[in-house]
Amino acid sequence: MTARRDDTVVVGGGLIGLALAAELARRGQRVTVLERGEPGGEASGAAAGMLTPQAEAVAESAFFALSLESRNLYPAWVQTLREETGLDVGYRRMGLLRCLFETPQGETLFDAYRWQVSAGFPVEERATPSLRAELDGGLSPEVRSAVFFPEEAAVDPAVLTRAVWLSAERRGVCVRTGVSARAFRIERGVCRGVETDAGLFEAAATVDAAGAWAAFDQSGRVAIPVQPVRGQIVQLRVVGRPLTKMVCSDDVYLVPRPDGSVLVGSTVEHVGYLKAVTAEAMERLIGAAIRLVPALRSAGFVSAWSGLRPGTPDGLPVLGESGIPSLLFAAGHFRNGILLAPVTAMVMADLLTSRTARDLSEFSIARFSEAWSSTRLDQPDVFS
Repeated sequence: MTARRDDTVVVGGGLIGLALAAELARRGQRVTVLERGEPGGEASGAAAGMLTPQAEAVAESAFFALSLESRNLYPAWVQTLREETGLDVGYRRMGLLRCLFETPQGETLFDAYRWQVSAGFPVEERATPSLRAELDGGLSPEVRSAVFFPEEAAVDPAVLTRAVWLSAERRGVCVRTGVSARAFRIERGVCRGVETDAGLFEAAATVDAAGAWAAFDQSGRVAIPVQPVRGQIVQLRVVGRPLTKMVCSDDVYLVPRPDGSVLVGSTVEHVGYLKAVTAEAMERLIGAAIRLVPALRSAGFVSAWSGLRPGTPDGLPVLGESGIPSLLFAAGHFRNGILLAPVTAMVMADLLTSRTARDLSEFSIARFSEAWSSTRLDQPDVFS
């Protein structure tokens, strides 16, 4: 049994958990993070690092507002991380070009985003024949309509997670690796901490930020509908002029890296906790990439990997109180864990430090009922 008693214990050492811990420590809290493996070793390190809330939004919503707020926090956040740790996390505001191969007669892709223009967000229409000049002429002639979002950005998730880990520790957070959570310690209806294979970790508040493993407590007292959703990515080395912006279709996204390579993603697969790279996925992703940017036929293979995203039935995160006093959730971020890290840290820290907390009802665990218990997430996965 541990002798340390914290203000908050965070279960999960991915980007979400570490960012929250670092923010709580900045506000003076004593915090421990429990991580079953290596911090950032699961979904955080496997993501493509896209910060693209506009391209994903089909209508105004609480989720869009939260995502946009988080994207806007990034420049200052990564600057602080660089000052604290010396690490450049690869933040680049390069914009994203979203493309369609087929459009209904008389319509363009831009029509789906006119509401954003009306709301004052930067969105630029690309139409034939101007599309032929996109990507230095490298965009497929099959593309019929496109929209460019100049404010969309990307980061290197692995370096970002490393920077947040270092920041958290330098602020006094205790990060315990190789510790697997077993169950929440609930006494007289209140959460007092978490039971692990290394003993009990007590705290005034406990936050479940365990990613795809958020449903680790199988006691029946705590139910959170989070399940693993596998995604695969392949990295290619571009021959000739590298891509200078992100580009995607309904089937694939391409994210340029500073070294001239490009990440090609991604799949959405319900295969439990099986992490693997499959020939079928590589064929589909590379084929879709070549269709979008034909010059990639000559690209060289660099690497491929898979990760397990924490999916929820409606694809939205679970944030806030659990219904059990002193137990909170910061889980189920699915494809948006990298994007939502800074805002999640801020709103959850506000809640935990008794500052004025915002309305998180749209993301509350209370939105789920027994009707969701057997539902699986089957949304198309274009972004990650």
